[in-house]
Amino acid sequence: MFRSPGIRILCGITVVVLAAFVLLRSGSTSDIDRVSAEGSPPSTEIKREAGQLVDPATTTTLLSPTTSSTDTGTATTRPEKIGSVELPANSGSGKRVVMSISQQRVWWVDESGAEIRTALVSGRANTPQIGTFQVYSKTENATGLDGSKMDYFVRFTKGPQGWAIGFHNIPRINGEPVQTEEQLGQTLSHGCIRQAEVDAVFTWSFLDIGSTVVVLA
Repeated sequence: MFRSPGIRILCGITVVVLAAFVLLRSGSTSDIDRVSAEGSPPSTEIKREAGQLVDPATTTTLLSPTTSSTDTGTATTRPEKIGSVELPANSGSGKRVVMSISQQRVWWVDESGAEIRTALVSGRANTPQIGTFQVYSKTENATGLDGSKMDYFVRFTKGPQGWAIGFHNIPRINGEPVQTEEQLGQTLSHGCIRQAEVDAVFTWSFLDIGSTVVVLA
């Protein structure tokens, strides 16, 4: 169709470049979208859930997180003790998990208001926002966008950038934990609340969708 050899060569180069671009685009459809949660078979339905890759096969019903409030409700009349660590006053009422950012500690409180367990955790300074929240999502196995593996993820709020914040065990990268359980009590996380394995399992069982989490300074 073109008489000039130069034009034919230019058109041929353009076609090759366009074809290579299409192949690169299709091949790079983010490998991250095909990453499955640890312990789960690869899924074509992996989706992003505020900073993690979530497989619906290991995730409960997703709800919108409720608006937080600085009103933590009525204080328990007689805080219980576990050893020498006392449940903070003005920490709400009824069944709940209470977290103190300054102490890097959580308490599990039953329906009667009695403290049944307490443990050190690793969160982030001044995170999350202080208030009362409800659990809106649970994923038994989650994968962070950085490839880290997190189990027993219980989400109850989101940070300023929209990333989910919740409880989970100590993350692993390439199979290695990013911190030790002996380091719990230090602010080492990016925003979530890291727990010892046994405590993460307990939290997973203790909190349901809609359960209350109270965050104190």
